[in-house]
Amino acid sequence: MKRSLFGRLFSIFLLFGAGCRTIDARLESAVSPEDCLQATAGFYVKDAGDDACAVVLVTPEGASFATAGACTTNSLFRIASLSKLFLVSALQNAAADGAVDLDATVGTFSSLGFPAEYASITLRELMENRAGLPRDFIDESNPIDVGHVFAGGFFGWHIYAQFDSAADFLRCCNRPCWRRFVRKTRAITPRPVIYSNVGYGLLGLCLEEQTGLSLEQFLKENLVQPLGLKETTYEPERAGLSSRTTPAKAGHLPWFVRRGHAVPDIRLGTPLRAAGGLFSSIADCARVFADYWRIVDAECAGVPVENLPDNALIGLLRVKELATGAHVLYRAGMIYGGASFVCFDPETRNIVIILRNVTSWPDKRGFKLVEALQRRQRGNRPEEHVEPRADRH
Repeated sequence: MKRSLFGRLFSIFLLFGAGCRTIDARLESAVSPEDCLQATAGFYVKDAGDDACAVVLVTPEGASFATAGACTTNSLFRIASLSKLFLVSALQNAAADGAVDLDATVGTFSSLGFPAEYASITLRELMENRAGLPRDFIDESNPIDVGHVFAGGFFGWHIYAQFDSAADFLRCCNRPCWRRFVRKTRAITPRPVIYSNVGYGLLGLCLEEQTGLSLEQFLKENLVQPLGLKETTYEPERAGLSSRTTPAKAGHLPWFVRRGHAVPDIRLGTPLRAAGGLFSSIADCARVFADYWRIVDAECAGVPVENLPDNALIGLLRVKELATGAHVLYRAGMIYGGASFVCFDPETRNIVIILRNVTSWPDKRGFKLVEALQRRQRGNRPEEHVEPRADRH
C-alpha cells in the first residue's frame, strides 16, 4: 500500500528518534558512578548535539572525570556565571590576607563616577547580592534593550554587547529608572537578595580600582596560584592557552543557527568580566569547587536548607529539591559558546560539574546525574523513586 507523505515523514521522525536516547535511559544502564559520568557526557554530545562536554564528580576521596567530543580534562570552556564563584573564592582569600577591604563603599572610588544612590554600597553587599541592584542591564520596558536582545539572538551578538565599555556601563547605571530601583530596594530592611550581573560588573570595577590590579592579575594572585590552577583565565590568548579553548558553538541560541555550528567567539568587556567572562577546564573547576565547600558550609550554617523552596538563594547558589527527596545547591550559567552547571550535595558531600561548549539556556539535566549518583550511593536501583515530602516547604 502506498504511504502518504505524512506517513513517510513520520517514519523518518521515528527512525531519527530511535537513534537518540534520553539522559534517563543512558543513566539507567550505567552501573558505576564512572559509568554515570560517561553516560552524561555522551548524552550531551551524541543526543543533545554538543561538540564537547566534560563532567566531573568530586567526592571527599577524590575526583572522577569523563569527557565526550573534542575535548580533554584540560580543555578550556567558557564557564559563564560560574565565574562569579571563582571570584568570590578569590575575594575571600584576599580579604583574609588584608589585601581587600570588603566594607569599602562604591563612593570611595570617586574616579568611577557612579551616581549618588550607589555611594553607600559596599563590596561585601555586591558580593552577597545585597546591593539593591537589578539582575540585568536589560530593561524589558525599553524598546532599544529588547531590540538588542532579539538582534543578538538572530545575529550572534551577546545580549550585553551594548554595555561592554566603561562609558556604556556608567550610562546605564545613571538611568533614572535604575536609580529609583536602587533607592527603593536599599530602603528595605533587611536588604533583599537579588542575583545581579550588574552588581558583579560593578564589583569587578571597584576591585581593580582598590587593588590597582587587573581582574586577571587579581584572580591569578588570589586563586590561580594558591590552588595551582593551570587553565583558568579571562585572557586565553595572553595566557598561551588559545589552542586548548573549545570552539564556540550554537545550542539553543543564536536563533536560526543550526545546533553545533560555529558562533562568534564573544568576549565580555572589562565592566562585565566579573559577571561571567572566565575560561576554565574541568580539572581546574574540580580544584576550585572542592575548596569552595568552606564557603558553602559558612553560608549554610544555621540555615535549614531542607525547608527552603526551590530557587531560594544561599550566596550565589540556588536550592533544588531532587526526586530523591534530597536538597542540593546549584548554579548554572550560559554565555555565547558555553554552558555550565555545578551542584553541591550536602548529604553525600559530592560535587557534580558539567561544562559544555554550546550556547544553551541553563540546562538542569545535571540533576539527573546527581540523583543517579545518590541512588547508587544509597544502594537503590536506578528506577526507584522517592517522592518529595509535602511538608518540607
